[in-house]
Amino acid sequence: MSIMMEILVWLLVDTILGFILYSTGCAILKVFTFGRYNIVFKDFLTFKADKAKKVNLIMLLGLSFYLSLIVLIVYFNN
Repeated sequence: MSIMMEILVWLLVDTILGFILYSTGCAILKVFTFGRYNIVFKDFLTFKADKAKKVNLIMLLGLSFYLSLIVLIVYFNN
């Protein structure tokens, strides 16, 4: 039972983290393309349906934004 609960928790974390990274990547693309990029999803269920498509680059953009934000905070604190 413990293994099933751990798998369920990690699947939930993966889905939530993926949604946050994807939405951040879409927002960054919308800003840098001056609104020409259309955000594909409107809610969480649409994101889950579109997750099977190629969204890795957008998620990578969102991840790089958060990593650069962390590096910037560490740099300014030193």
